[in-house]
Amino acid sequence: MDPREDISPETVSSEAPDAASNARSTPSASVAHGEPVPQWLAILVLVLLLAVVLVGGFVIRGFMTRDQRAFSPQEIEIRTWTARVAANPSDPKTHLGLGYAFQSDGRYDKALEQYAIVLKANPRDTAALYNRGNVYFKLGVDDRAEASMWEVLKVEPTHELAAKALGDYYARKKAYKSLIVAVKPAADAHPELADLQYLLGFANEMLGDSAAASTYYQLAIRYSPDLTAAQEGLQRVGKSK
Repeated sequence: MDPREDISPETVSSEAPDAASNARSTPSASVAHGEPVPQWLAILVLVLLLAVVLVGGFVIRGFMTRDQRAFSPQEIEIRTWTARVAANPSDPKTHLGLGYAFQSDGRYDKALEQYAIVLKANPRDTAALYNRGNVYFKLGVDDRAEASMWEVLKVEPTHELAAKALGDYYARKKAYKSLIVAVKPAADAHPELADLQYLLGFANEMLGDSAAASTYYQLAIRYSPDLTAAQEGLQRVGKSK
């Protein structure tokens, strides 16, 4: 037989209808042409898809939360200063910076450790003394805080931050004479600092010296016209004259 007879047009046309009819008669062909999917199967698929979406959302949220914790501003500062301390451990400034980073993050014990290193190298470092005093105030150890702030003023009597801290402390304790002793040098050196002038006005008012209180209240208002406490104090002492 000639092999070309296998692909003759007559052969193709006579066999093709049989193949098509056989295909239509098979079960698989019936499914492919749109037999409805059972309702229970559709519901199962939807439930599975929702579960995948929810689980994926929790996973992504978890990664985001961990990243946010790892790169919080306080943690960045701590890591930065830790690296600087490691690079130059003999420099007190690096320990001071790391101590303040710990202090800002509320890790007070760690902060005190760093300030101790600074003060061991230089017991008169006013920044370390002042920061240490603030940490002690945060911890509620007021006697140590008071002592640390006085150490600052012994080195620098006009240190306005230490004077303000002691002034607020003595005002709370109603120790008005101590307040004046602590605050007056810094207030005289920095008349533009309205908070210090107000503290002196308040202390003098509480001690019964209305004239001195009025002077300090007016000075506070001159540099800070919106300082309500000084305005109210000035009205009180004005009425008492």
